[in-house]
Amino acid sequence: MSDPGDERIRMLLSGSCVVVTRPRHQQAELVDALSVAGAHVVSMPLIEIVEHHEGIETLRSLLVEADTFSWVVVSSPNGARVLSVLHEEGCPLPPVAVIGTATADAIGHSVDFISHRASAASLVDEFPTGQGRVIVVQGERADDTLAAGLRDKGWDVVRCNVYRTLDSSPGRDELREAAECDAVVLASGSAVSNWVRLVGADFAGAVVVIGPVTQAAAESAGLVVAAVANEPSSAGIVDALCSALSP
Repeated sequence: MSDPGDERIRMLLSGSCVVVTRPRHQQAELVDALSVAGAHVVSMPLIEIVEHHEGIETLRSLLVEADTFSWVVVSSPNGARVLSVLHEEGCPLPPVAVIGTATADAIGHSVDFISHRASAASLVDEFPTGQGRVIVVQGERADDTLAAGLRDKGWDVVRCNVYRTLDSSPGRDELREAAECDAVVLASGSAVSNWVRLVGADFAGAVVVIGPVTQAAAESAGLVVAAVANEPSSAGIVDALCSALSP
């Protein structure tokens, strides 16, 4: 993993201006790493994560019968945090499967299955076939890749949308500053859509994305992707920024 204090990283990032678009509560580690490396960070959250109370209550009621489910599959750290709170409140859990190590880290509970790559398609590819019941914990705007893929492998899937992703609306001055930066980091399809809506697809700086799913969304929206993080972590994003901003 990259050390943001590494001389090579400082040489490449020092003095650069980078827009970080993740939700505010998910920015701290990346902002700190970029600041240590000497970059000027423009914090401009493009999405906000809010709880979907009806979905959470549905999940709570399903977990009462946890022993009738073969798996609970969690797609993101946002869903993992919801599941963790319910478990702390006393809800039992069936075996837990997650997409990627970041989701595993957020679960606060032993995890029985982790996909090697942080994507729904990867988990579906790696997951066993079966005929039991599976709870899929996702956000409202997530596509059906995960639930449909597990159904195709024989599982009886119940999807719970436990959070909503809302578009944020930065001020005019923030948008002007962001449009003049050297790079932008985009970590979801929702952030991509809002960036293109607010700033446009003709951004002159480098577009860096957190993984192949966001890359596909960015390219479909007309953005030219300069680099893709090799892992969905602050270290992976820092490495991708170094690659994108190398002379």
